[in-house]
Amino acid sequence: MKYFLPLIIFSILSLESFGQAGIRAGMSSGNFTNSNYKAMLGIHGGVYYRAELGFISIEPGVQFAQRGSKRNDGQTGKVITERLNYVDAPLLFRINFLPEVHLFVGPQASFLISRKYEFEGDVDTNSEAFPKTEFGGVGGIGVSFPYGVNFQVSFDIAKTDLGDYYPDKRNKVLKLSLAFDLY
Repeated sequence: MKYFLPLIIFSILSLESFGQAGIRAGMSSGNFTNSNYKAMLGIHGGVYYRAELGFISIEPGVQFAQRGSKRNDGQTGKVITERLNYVDAPLLFRINFLPEVHLFVGPQASFLISRKYEFEGDVDTNSEAFPKTEFGGVGGIGVSFPYGVNFQVSFDIAKTDLGDYYPDKRNKVLKLSLAFDLY
């Protein structure tokens, strides 16, 4: 009996759904909240799997993502750059309004893999003061084209502060993505 209900649910979902895996890549513009820093351009790219459930889809994914900011030093006026590299694991819920247009929203866990701070030729890659895991959310809109091509605009915002170096500051990122469904 304990296997009967999950078997029924799985059978119904498999009759009503199909999935597609794909690759996604694009440009991002990242910055920190609560700051007057300048945005920093970066890249992102990875893979996803989309399970279609009628007009709703569930899309988990894994991708590399760059975040960071630029600012001028208050004393010298020289540029300081802070680049943070993450592996993101979003779980998106898509609503397909038209066959071509969808909105999406969902939680995201991000794992810090490296840091690069540059100022006047000095480079610091120590990431000990930063949280290794960051939690946040993702939202956006996408448009699908023939042959499995789709374009997305999304906004990511972290709920986790950036640690000792940047208290009360969190990552925020605007992303433009091009994706290809692999059938």
